[in-house]
Amino acid sequence: MNKILGIIVLSLLWCNLGFSIDLSEYPEEERKQYKQIKKLKEDGVTGKKFLNEKYWIKDKENFYHNIAAFHTGIKGLRIKNKTMPILGIKVGRNWSWRKGEDLKEQIAFSAIGKGAIHNGEMGMIKSKEHAWHGKEFYQITGSYENCNPQYWEFKECMHHGGSIHNESVDLNNISKKKKGTLKKDGDEAWMHIATKPVRNILFPKNRSRKFHIMQCHPKGHTITFMITFQEGKLWANLQFSEPYEKRWVIKEYDVNEHNGSEEWTSITIHLVNSTKSDKGKFTVWIDGNEKPIVEYKGRTTIKKQLPCRLHAGIYVNGALTAVDKHTAQDPTVWADAVAIAKTKKKLFELIKKKDK
Repeated sequence: MNKILGIIVLSLLWCNLGFSIDLSEYPEEERKQYKQIKKLKEDGVTGKKFLNEKYWIKDKENFYHNIAAFHTGIKGLRIKNKTMPILGIKVGRNWSWRKGEDLKEQIAFSAIGKGAIHNGEMGMIKSKEHAWHGKEFYQITGSYENCNPQYWEFKECMHHGGSIHNESVDLNNISKKKKGTLKKDGDEAWMHIATKPVRNILFPKNRSRKFHIMQCHPKGHTITFMITFQEGKLWANLQFSEPYEKRWVIKEYDVNEHNGSEEWTSITIHLVNSTKSDKGKFTVWIDGNEKPIVEYKGRTTIKKQLPCRLHAGIYVNGALTAVDKHTAQDPTVWADAVAIAKTKKKLFELIKKKDK
């Protein structure tokens, strides 16, 4: 009994932590945001508010495991709840904060607090038969009802027609003390992700629904690069390129009855992140081909938004534009061998060692 009471007390202390910050040094606009978020918390507002109740997930305890069992054909399969690693760096998750810098502020200024994956929203599947490489891979689902109603000024549930993040992110965030994954002008990275659009990802007739599986995110709303499923295709997007933002189709799919595909796609990226036209590079290869499908030389960033932080998983836009809102609850990708290194050789060494 004493142990249970102790847990309850600790839980209450943790909940109250979000309200124990001193607002006197915050600007008026942020004080206003704090009051908005505090009321959302008090009213118990979640992403479900933005969906008709008939679309809510009824059996969340088994929902994501059932997706995995169905698409692998392994009866009774249970996902291991685990944050997907990005080999080469240490990762956390969206809305999942650890002790340290600005912890109180982050929790206080978020309507949903820490994001959980205990139901299998993100997790590991062990199956050599289904993995791209080795014996295990990760399933990530972006259920719209899990969206964050407000984080500081950012209202995820209404952003870009309804958004939801479920990503692994570099623990080196962009702040006063940390400078992200790519920090300086001219920093170079080799990256890889193997991806499969399993379910409700490929919608050739809907331009608004986007499913980003990898991005390097600076401060602000313009993104250094993104890899995205949209309109039944896989795209690479470079947003600071010159003379204008560039997008390339890197693969087209035969869409199956589940709005997905049975194909794994391996994507290798080489980025030299630079404000200089003669230094920046963005090169993409798919499926082990020696010839790149994207070969860009020029500016890849701007000075004010130079550092960027690597994310991988699923980031959904346009969920509310779904004709059938049930499909906004289970868009699912599989990912394997997600990695980053400073050289091509090191990148493929990380992938080779992945399951050992």
